[in-house]
Amino acid sequence: MLMNENRKRKGKTSHTSGAVQTVPKDPDPGLPPKAIAARVGNRDLWIGNVGAIKPRLLSGLELNPEYIVTVNETATAATTDHYPLKDEHVNDHQKFSAAVETTRTHIRSEGTVLVNCSVGVSRSATVIATAIAAEDGLSFDAAVTEIRNHRPRANPHPKLQLNAYAYLVTEENRADARDQVEALVDNIPIRSNNGKAIQELISKESTDQTPS
Repeated sequence: MLMNENRKRKGKTSHTSGAVQTVPKDPDPGLPPKAIAARVGNRDLWIGNVGAIKPRLLSGLELNPEYIVTVNETATAATTDHYPLKDEHVNDHQKFSAAVETTRTHIRSEGTVLVNCSVGVSRSATVIATAIAAEDGLSFDAAVTEIRNHRPRANPHPKLQLNAYAYLVTEENRADARDQVEALVDNIPIRSNNGKAIQELISKESTDQTPS
Protein backbone atom coordinates (compact mmCIF):
# COMPACT_ATOMS: atom_id res chain seq x y z
CA MET A 1 0.00 0.00 0.00
CA LEU A 2 1.35 3.45 -0.87
CA MET A 3 0.49 4.86 2.54
CA ASN A 4 2.40 2.06 4.24
CA GLU A 5 5.39 2.60 1.96
CA ASN A 6 5.41 6.30 2.80
CA ARG A 7 5.29 5.51 6.50
CA LYS A 8 8.13 3.04 6.06
CA ARG A 9 10.33 5.65 4.40
CA LYS A 10 9.56 8.06 7.23
CA GLY A 11 10.13 5.40 9.90
CA LYS A 12 12.28 6.35 12.84
CA THR A 13 15.79 4.98 13.17
CA SER A 14 17.09 4.25 16.64
CA HIS A 15 20.20 6.11 17.74
CA THR A 16 20.50 4.09 20.94
CA SER A 17 23.68 2.03 21.10
CA GLY A 18 23.35 -1.73 21.51
CA ALA A 19 20.64 -3.82 19.93
CA VAL A 20 20.05 -5.74 23.16
CA GLN A 21 20.28 -4.15 26.59
CA THR A 22 20.09 -5.93 29.92
CA VAL A 23 20.28 -5.34 33.65
CA PRO A 24 22.73 -6.49 34.82
CA LYS A 25 24.79 -5.59 31.75
CA ASP A 26 26.64 -8.93 31.85
CA PRO A 27 24.04 -11.39 33.16
CA ASP A 28 24.88 -14.92 34.27
CA PRO A 29 24.43 -17.12 31.15
CA GLY A 30 22.45 -19.57 33.25
CA LEU A 31 20.01 -16.99 34.56
CA PRO A 32 17.57 -14.64 32.80
CA PRO A 33 18.45 -10.96 33.18
CA LYS A 34 16.31 -8.91 35.53
CA ALA A 35 15.53 -6.53 32.67
CA ILE A 36 15.93 -6.96 28.93
CA ALA A 37 15.04 -4.80 25.95
CA ALA A 38 15.80 -5.72 22.33
CA ARG A 39 15.57 -3.39 19.37
CA VAL A 40 13.24 -4.26 16.49
CA GLY A 41 15.26 -3.88 13.28
CA ASN A 42 16.80 -0.41 13.12
CA ARG A 43 13.65 1.22 14.47
CA ASP A 44 13.30 3.27 17.62
CA LEU A 45 11.08 0.42 18.78
CA TRP A 46 11.97 -2.10 21.48
CA ILE A 47 10.50 -5.28 22.95
CA GLY A 48 11.03 -5.87 26.66
CA ASN A 49 10.14 -7.87 29.72
CA VAL A 50 8.43 -6.61 32.86
CA GLY A 51 11.78 -5.77 34.43
CA ALA A 52 12.44 -3.24 31.69
CA ILE A 53 9.61 -1.03 32.95
CA LYS A 54 10.47 -1.13 36.64
CA PRO A 55 11.82 2.38 37.26
CA ARG A 56 14.89 1.18 39.19
CA LEU A 57 15.87 -1.24 36.40
CA LEU A 58 14.75 0.99 33.54
CA SER A 59 17.27 3.58 34.71
CA GLY A 60 20.00 1.00 34.04
CA LEU A 61 19.01 0.72 30.36
CA GLU A 62 20.12 3.29 27.81
CA LEU A 63 16.63 3.78 26.43
CA ASN A 64 14.77 6.66 28.06
CA PRO A 65 11.56 5.65 26.23
CA GLU A 66 9.00 8.30 25.45
CA TYR A 67 6.25 5.67 25.28
CA ILE A 68 5.87 2.40 27.16
CA VAL A 69 3.00 0.16 26.06
CA THR A 70 2.47 -2.54 28.69
CA VAL A 71 0.44 -5.57 27.60
CA ASN A 72 0.75 -7.79 30.66
CA GLU A 73 -1.38 -7.48 33.77
CA THR A 74 0.97 -5.31 35.81
CA ALA A 75 1.87 -1.76 34.80
CA THR A 76 4.33 0.52 36.58
CA ALA A 77 4.72 4.26 37.02
CA ALA A 78 6.76 4.25 33.80
CA THR A 79 3.90 2.80 31.71
CA THR A 80 2.21 5.33 29.43
CA ASP A 81 -0.38 2.97 27.93
CA HIS A 82 -1.74 -0.18 29.57
CA TYR A 83 -3.61 -2.90 27.70
CA PRO A 84 -3.62 -6.08 29.81
CA LEU A 85 -3.78 -9.08 27.49
CA LYS A 86 -3.83 -12.76 28.40
CA ASP A 87 -1.19 -15.07 27.01
CA GLU A 88 -2.27 -18.45 25.61
CA HIS A 89 -5.78 -17.03 25.08
CA VAL A 90 -7.77 -15.48 22.28
CA ASN A 91 -8.23 -11.93 23.57
CA ASP A 92 -11.08 -9.50 23.07
CA HIS A 93 -10.70 -8.10 19.55
CA GLN A 94 -11.29 -4.48 20.58
CA LYS A 95 -8.77 -4.61 23.42
CA PHE A 96 -6.11 -6.20 21.24
CA SER A 97 -6.79 -3.73 18.43
CA ALA A 98 -6.47 -0.81 20.84
CA ALA A 99 -3.01 -2.02 21.89
CA VAL A 100 -1.93 -2.30 18.26
CA GLU A 101 -3.39 1.08 17.27
CA THR A 102 -1.64 2.81 20.15
CA THR A 103 1.65 1.14 19.24
CA ARG A 104 1.25 2.24 15.61
CA THR A 105 0.53 5.81 16.69
CA HIS A 106 3.67 5.90 18.84
CA ILE A 107 5.80 4.36 16.08
CA ARG A 108 4.86 7.30 13.86
CA SER A 109 5.69 9.81 16.60
CA GLU A 110 9.03 11.12 17.80
CA GLY A 111 10.64 9.22 20.64
CA THR A 112 11.60 5.70 21.66
CA VAL A 113 8.78 3.15 21.97
CA LEU A 114 9.01 0.14 24.30
CA VAL A 115 6.35 -2.59 24.26
CA ASN A 116 6.58 -5.03 27.14
CA CYS A 117 4.89 -8.07 28.61
CA SER A 118 6.04 -10.37 31.40
CA VAL A 119 8.90 -12.10 29.58
CA GLY A 120 9.09 -10.23 26.27
CA VAL A 121 8.27 -13.33 24.23
CA SER A 122 4.60 -13.73 23.31
CA ARG A 123 2.17 -10.87 24.01
CA SER A 124 4.58 -8.01 23.29
CA ALA A 125 5.92 -9.82 20.23
CA THR A 126 2.40 -10.29 18.87
CA VAL A 127 1.42 -6.65 19.31
CA ILE A 128 4.67 -5.37 17.78
CA ALA A 129 4.56 -7.79 14.86
CA THR A 130 0.95 -6.83 14.10
CA ALA A 131 1.78 -3.14 14.26
CA ILE A 132 4.79 -3.26 11.94
CA ALA A 133 3.06 -5.70 9.58
CA ALA A 134 0.26 -3.16 9.23
CA GLU A 135 2.55 -0.12 9.03
CA ASP A 136 5.02 -1.52 6.52
CA GLY A 137 2.85 -3.89 4.50
CA LEU A 138 4.75 -6.94 5.75
CA SER A 139 3.36 -10.38 6.40
CA PHE A 140 2.94 -11.21 10.07
CA ASP A 141 5.61 -13.91 9.79
CA ALA A 142 8.09 -11.47 8.24
CA ALA A 143 7.44 -9.04 11.09
CA VAL A 144 8.08 -11.77 13.67
CA THR A 145 11.33 -12.65 11.89
CA GLU A 146 12.43 -9.03 12.20
CA ILE A 147 11.78 -9.12 15.95
CA ARG A 148 13.72 -12.39 16.28
CA ASN A 149 16.84 -10.84 14.76
CA HIS A 150 17.54 -9.31 18.18
CA ARG A 151 15.06 -11.24 20.33
CA PRO A 152 15.36 -14.87 19.17
CA ARG A 153 12.95 -16.07 21.87
CA ALA A 154 10.06 -14.06 20.41
CA ASN A 155 7.27 -16.55 19.88
CA PRO A 156 3.66 -15.35 19.57
CA HIS A 157 1.23 -17.93 20.93
CA PRO A 158 -1.07 -19.38 18.23
CA LYS A 159 -4.18 -18.02 19.97
CA LEU A 160 -2.66 -14.53 20.06
CA GLN A 161 -1.78 -14.96 16.41
CA LEU A 162 -5.50 -15.35 15.78
CA ASN A 163 -5.96 -11.86 17.24
CA ALA A 164 -3.14 -10.56 15.04
CA TYR A 165 -4.53 -12.00 11.83
CA ALA A 166 -8.05 -10.86 12.71
CA TYR A 167 -6.71 -7.31 13.09
CA LEU A 168 -4.96 -7.47 9.72
CA VAL A 169 -8.15 -8.76 8.10
CA THR A 170 -10.56 -6.28 9.66
CA GLU A 171 -8.36 -3.17 9.74
CA GLU A 172 -6.07 -3.70 6.74
CA ASN A 173 -8.21 -5.89 4.44
CA ARG A 174 -5.44 -8.46 4.17
CA ALA A 175 -6.47 -11.68 2.45
CA ASP A 176 -3.17 -13.36 3.38
CA ALA A 177 -4.14 -12.92 7.02
CA ARG A 178 -7.56 -14.44 6.33
CA ASP A 179 -5.84 -17.57 5.01
CA GLN A 180 -3.72 -17.74 8.16
CA VAL A 181 -6.81 -17.43 10.36
CA GLU A 182 -8.45 -20.31 8.55
CA ALA A 183 -5.33 -22.44 8.99
CA LEU A 184 -5.14 -21.64 12.70
CA VAL A 185 -8.80 -22.39 13.29
CA ASP A 186 -8.28 -25.79 11.66
CA ASN A 187 -5.39 -26.59 14.02
CA ILE A 188 -6.28 -25.15 17.45
CA PRO A 189 -9.48 -25.51 19.47
CA ILE A 190 -11.47 -22.27 19.56
CA ARG A 191 -14.02 -22.59 22.35
CA SER A 192 -13.98 -19.13 23.91
CA ASN A 193 -16.49 -16.40 23.19
CA ASN A 194 -13.63 -14.16 22.01
CA GLY A 195 -12.52 -16.78 19.52
CA LYS A 196 -16.04 -17.23 18.20
CA ALA A 197 -16.47 -13.46 17.91
CA ILE A 198 -13.30 -13.24 15.82
CA GLN A 199 -14.50 -16.02 13.55
CA GLU A 200 -17.65 -13.97 12.99
CA LEU A 201 -15.64 -10.81 12.30
CA ILE A 202 -13.58 -12.41 9.56
CA SER A 203 -16.52 -14.15 7.92
CA LYS A 204 -17.07 -11.04 5.79
CA GLU A 205 -15.39 -10.68 2.42
CA SER A 206 -12.24 -8.54 2.31
CA THR A 207 -10.40 -6.73 -0.47
CA ASP A 208 -7.12 -8.50 -1.21
CA GLN A 209 -4.21 -6.38 0.02
CA THR A 210 -1.80 -9.30 0.28
CA PRO A 211 1.86 -8.18 0.34
CA SER A 212 3.79 -9.22 -2.76
